[in-house]
Amino acid sequence: MTERAIGPETAAAYAHCAGVVRASASSFAAAFWMLPRPRRRALHAIYAFCRLADDIADDPAVNGDRGQLLARWREELEGAYRGKATHPVGIALGDAVERYALPQEVFEDLLRGVESDLRGEPIETFEDLERYCYRVASTVGLLLVRVLGAVDPLSLEYARAMGIAVQLTNVLRDVGEDAASGRIYLPRRELERMGVDATSLSEGRMTDDLRLLLAMTAERARIYYGRAAATLPEGDRAVLRPAEAMGRIYRTLLEELQSQGFPCLERSVRLSKPRRLAIAAATWLGVGGGGRP
Repeated sequence: MTERAIGPETAAAYAHCAGVVRASASSFAAAFWMLPRPRRRALHAIYAFCRLADDIADDPAVNGDRGQLLARWREELEGAYRGKATHPVGIALGDAVERYALPQEVFEDLLRGVESDLRGEPIETFEDLERYCYRVASTVGLLLVRVLGAVDPLSLEYARAMGIAVQLTNVLRDVGEDAASGRIYLPRRELERMGVDATSLSEGRMTDDLRLLLAMTAERARIYYGRAAATLPEGDRAVLRPAEAMGRIYRTLLEELQSQGFPCLERSVRLSKPRRLAIAAATWLGVGGGGRP
């Protein structure tokens, strides 16, 4: 794609979004740093929009009425699509959605996921958890594959499956931190069926039954990683390598969690930045999954 010139206000807005990405220390930056600048900037805008929306729901540093803040963020999304955004992230997003024809309803689904966190909506069944994973993660994937230039409709199915796999991995990684802050994403009915007392999560007590439930959740994540791999269309494989890099980073994290016996109640396991970069580079080059630094 030929880069269309942008004005100084839009350039500054994109720079602001890049700063949000850098400050997050997320795997996102490792997966997408090799992209051409226009696409990388658009992904920075998407990430920044999602990051700030998520912060409204769970960042303790956020002051004020969180419901009103989320409503304001919805207005900013509307402004991005009408050319009336005022926040730097909204301004950058407005340019990105025009360049890559990003559907507004996907962002709206994402905000519904944030709202469910804000309201503390309970997750009763695995179907509830799947819907939540779609809203907060698959939506991002559906936007990413469009920015990356995928054309096969199967790439959207790939994005849906990969998003659920990645978010299930996040649920496992953060189960202790989430429970300490009053949020449990493991389905209530499954906790009951496995004989796991929810207080064991918030109190950091690992039991054999809980470890088995975590292992079952990890296996479900693997099923979704497998679905994503099976759905990835050959014609879009090259353009989706950055998305594959992200998936491989999280798949490696999942295996690390299991190999360590799910220490999720004690600490949130993360891969080092050099390891994430090694996995991403290997995926981009098509030479395997990357190894330990």
